[in-house]
Amino acid sequence: MDIEEHRRKLKKKRISERGGFSLIILPHYQGKIKVIRITRRKIYTALTVFVIVIVMLVSFAFSYKNLNNEVARFKGMKLNDVVAAQSKELQAAQDEVTKTKTELTSLKEYVVYLSSLEKQVRSSLKLGNSKVSLDYVLSKTPKAKLQSSNNLPTDVAQLLSEQNNVTLLAEDRAKTLNLLKGAADEYNVLLAQTPNVWPLHGYISSPFGWRTNPFGGSGWQFHTGIDIVAYYGAPIRATADGTVEYAGWFGGYGNFVKIYHRDGIETCYGHLSKIAVKRGEHVKKGQVIGYEGDTGLSTGPHLHYEIRVNGTPVNPMDYLK
Repeated sequence: MDIEEHRRKLKKKRISERGGFSLIILPHYQGKIKVIRITRRKIYTALTVFVIVIVMLVSFAFSYKNLNNEVARFKGMKLNDVVAAQSKELQAAQDEVTKTKTELTSLKEYVVYLSSLEKQVRSSLKLGNSKVSLDYVLSKTPKAKLQSSNNLPTDVAQLLSEQNNVTLLAEDRAKTLNLLKGAADEYNVLLAQTPNVWPLHGYISSPFGWRTNPFGGSGWQFHTGIDIVAYYGAPIRATADGTVEYAGWFGGYGNFVKIYHRDGIETCYGHLSKIAVKRGEHVKKGQVIGYEGDTGLSTGPHLHYEIRVNGTPVNPMDYLK
């Protein structure tokens, strides 16, 4: 079986070798005849190499042509055209620097405004100075100087860095001011609800505390407010924002108004000749709520003014400015 197999393989090899060509070289006079056999494999190899060489030559010729075209285009440009193109690029860079400087100047002005506003808010709230002074930070911020076209990239980068720093400062100040604004709003609400102004202009005829009986008789009595004398019919004003809890006749107080403000703080107005508000009405500080009179148990025209905290009378002078 092995011998038969070998014979078949040799036969196939001989058949395959029969294809191709033979190149015979004959000498003119003497010498040996040379026979060069060219097989199909050699022919295919030669053709492949030939095609690759042709492709490479075509590609090289195309690239060379493009290069010549580019060189010809640049040779055709005049010196003025080159200078004009460079000048245009330089002008664009300078315009960008100018624009950035303008935006930076506006941003700095805004930061200075925020700093000034913050100082005003802190001053009104008596919170002291800011821990970080924007004026100091801005004075330490480097200022870019445009010297020559060679330094344009550096100057633009410096301006952008400076603008970024100032932007961060502005955002930080804005956050601080928002917090302060919230605190200021809350403070102003509390201040508006604090009875720290006079209900009318006049003089005090009887202070807060112990006093002799003004209606005669012996002994002492505790005066739960202050008596303020002006002219009959003088307007009486609410000393703080609040809600009217009572408006009407109330025993010895005569025509009487009681206003609730906040945190258990109430104000009372007695002996009015006329009442200008009603129960449940919301009043603002300085709003007229009635007029001076001598109704109820009174020795003459005056206003009996009380401040109560959780129902206990306190000295109004501790609140009045």
